[in-house]
Amino acid sequence: MADESIFSPYDAVKIISMKAADIINIKLMKCGGIYNALKINSLAESAGIECMVGSMMECKVSVTAAAHLAAAKSNITRCDLDAPFLLNNYPVIGGIFYNGSDITFYEGFGLGIEKIELKNEIFGE
Repeated sequence: MADESIFSPYDAVKIISMKAADIINIKLMKCGGIYNALKINSLAESAGIECMVGSMMECKVSVTAAAHLAAAKSNITRCDLDAPFLLNNYPVIGGIFYNGSDITFYEGFGLGIEKIELKNEIFGE
């Protein structure tokens, strides 16, 4: 699996041309967002290589976007989107919901983010 070596569509082309991986892990925060992730997935799909969508240490908003990408593309056959579980503070209302290892999507528009409740930890607010 090509994981930490994929930062851009250019990196994906290098990995694919070298036949260096059987699967490519796409991380939205690393590759620059959904636009580049779609390019990487398309390149991999054209080469017959499956993709996985992963996450880094990031909040529920970006992981929700990654989950939407994974659900929309048949070439993305795996995902690792557990980063929000590792956070001490969970200020996002809406987005995806976890039920064990299953992910459920909010039925609203877009990513389904209703509200982000930010608290100022420094001043105790």
